[in-house]
Amino acid sequence: MLRLRIFASVVAILSLATMLLAVVLAAPIGVAVALLVAAACLAIVAPFDAPDTRRRLRVLLACVAYLAAVAVALLFTRSGPTEPVLLIVLTVLVQLGFGLACWAFATRKRRRMPQ
Repeated sequence: MLRLRIFASVVAILSLATMLLAVVLAAPIGVAVALLVAAACLAIVAPFDAPDTRRRLRVLLACVAYLAAVAVALLFTRSGPTEPVLLIVLTVLVQLGFGLACWAFATRKRRRMPQ
C-alpha cells in the first residue's frame, strides 16, 4: 500500500501541473476546478497508512473519486475549443486514474504479513 500511496502523491502533483497548464492555455474554469478537486482527493489519503480493510477501502474510494473528477475535467475540456496538448495530458491522467483505481481495488482485502 505504501507504493500505491507514493504513486498517488505523484499523480496528484501531475494533476496540479495539468491544472496550471489548463489555466495557461485558457481552458474553461471548470477544468481547473475539477483538476483541483481530483488532486485533493488523492492528497487527502496519500500521507496516511492503510493497514486495515476499512482504510484501504477509503483509499479505493479516493482513487475512484479522482478518476471521476478527471473524467469531468476531460468532459469540460471537450465542450469548448481547446489545445490538443491539454486533451492528451487529460487522457493520460484518466488512464493513470484508472490504473490507480484498479491497483487499489486489487489491494483492498490484503492483510499485513507479520514481521
